[in-house]
Amino acid sequence: MKKKKQSNTEQGFKTEYNKWRQLPDLTEAERAQLISMTDEEQHECFYRRVPFGTAGMRGKVGLGSNRINRYTIRLAAWGMAQLLGRDAKVAIAYDTRNDSRTFAEEAAKVLAHAGLHVLLFDRPSPVPLLSYTIRELQCDGGAVVTASHNTKAYNGFKTYDASGAQMGPEKTEAIFGWMQQNTDPLDIPRCESLSQENIEWIGEDISQRSMEAAAACSRLKEQRAKDELYIVYTSLFGSGRDFVLGTLKNDGFSHVQLVEEQAEFNGEFPGLRKPNPEEPEVFRLAERKALQTHADVLIGTDPDSDRIGAGVVVGDQVMYLSGNQIGALLTDFLSKDTEKDGKKLVTTIVTGDLGERIVTSRGGSVIRTLTGSKFVCDEINRMERGQFLFAYEESHGYIGGTHIRDKDGVSAAMLFCEAAAWHKAQGRTVADALESLYREHGYYIDEQDSFVFEGSKGAKMMQKIMTRLRSRGASVFAALGKPERVLDYKKGIENLPVSDVLKFCFSSGSWIAVRPSGTEPKIKFYYCIRAESREAAQERFEKVQESIEEFLRTF
Repeated sequence: MKKKKQSNTEQGFKTEYNKWRQLPDLTEAERAQLISMTDEEQHECFYRRVPFGTAGMRGKVGLGSNRINRYTIRLAAWGMAQLLGRDAKVAIAYDTRNDSRTFAEEAAKVLAHAGLHVLLFDRPSPVPLLSYTIRELQCDGGAVVTASHNTKAYNGFKTYDASGAQMGPEKTEAIFGWMQQNTDPLDIPRCESLSQENIEWIGEDISQRSMEAAAACSRLKEQRAKDELYIVYTSLFGSGRDFVLGTLKNDGFSHVQLVEEQAEFNGEFPGLRKPNPEEPEVFRLAERKALQTHADVLIGTDPDSDRIGAGVVVGDQVMYLSGNQIGALLTDFLSKDTEKDGKKLVTTIVTGDLGERIVTSRGGSVIRTLTGSKFVCDEINRMERGQFLFAYEESHGYIGGTHIRDKDGVSAAMLFCEAAAWHKAQGRTVADALESLYREHGYYIDEQDSFVFEGSKGAKMMQKIMTRLRSRGASVFAALGKPERVLDYKKGIENLPVSDVLKFCFSSGSWIAVRPSGTEPKIKFYYCIRAESREAAQERFEKVQESIEEFLRTF
């Protein structure tokens, strides 16, 4: 049998490495970096091309076919051009990361050379603005240069279709196919400059329109309640600053304090291990300001503003909320006036169950999708007008309106503040509201543990872990009893696309899900632990967490 030809095979990484060393436009520093690489570094940087999936392309910045750099960005843009075709109109955005603007400009030059009409943002812009722009200006697609909440070492390239949603598997596979077929990815044709008639700079006007559209999602009309809420906001050096502040202002909130130390665009993200609003440690400056000024809530967005984190001031402390808790609180707030009207909540197979219990108790229904906003947005696109209530993922991603088709940290920040203002007007905090939901529907601990396995060896290790869990996974989670059901989404379940996800479901209403990340070198364990008391839920969670850690130590 003839062996299938592959680019950048385990045996061929040296060839690819030597080819890169001959590139004529390398800087002296880049050439020196290549020369100084060890054999192990050469392998990790050149053994493959950066994967391209439904979340686009994401990886460490550096030299090599398995890194994010101007060459791999050009190749991805070229593949996108082949898919969309000449005369298509595309919008290109970028976040505040180092090199993001440069990479966006490189993509624009490639797309323009291929005959596409490029709308290039003139400033760092959030993901919801890109999605809104594609829909509002009737683009054929778009892309954003971002690595979302990853560390400064990462960057990426996400592609969008004409609906403003991230491209699905069929289109991203087509792009990757074009990328793989290119015989000389290091010589992608492109314009020499950005002063081409088919490159149009955009920014101010469409930004204002997007903020007005976000504010139009408002559900709280009582201005007095908004006047009484005190908010602290941090943009974590990202693109959300002007958009969150502008939307809150348009919605009538006047007591908003910005964390000035984290307000400037800065791809180094000084003082932060990673700019991830899922992690309470990024809020230390915001917390100090909130306690000093007696604020009610604090909120933060990540560099591309597709997700938010939040906390509520309780006495002299801040209670930080998980992505599931924020989602449940917003589901509760948005569904209060929807009894028996059949509204639909969209969420994912690894998102906690509290939101589902809330909406179904009020006559609504829930649609579960695979992880990823693309799949969530596909379901929104299928709905009839007026059916959509809300969508969220446990990873702090929320969609509160129909003006965009991706996670939207801007309108989510506004809706969270509206929910907090509404509860304050009733004489309670967001924490009080959450406790009330637990008393009604059961206590949930919705957490996630991520374990890092970097490089090619790490990828193989994660597959070994998934294989072991498929054969002996029930014993790992024995603290929760024997599973009632084990769902293997790799076999195809509930008409969902095949995906490498395992879910172990128990009679208590608890479940554990496991999946390798599609955007980071991690394997993720998702916990939805339900009990009749907080103490019982916590005990079960700690026991199963210990079992998982013990299991992973065997690898």
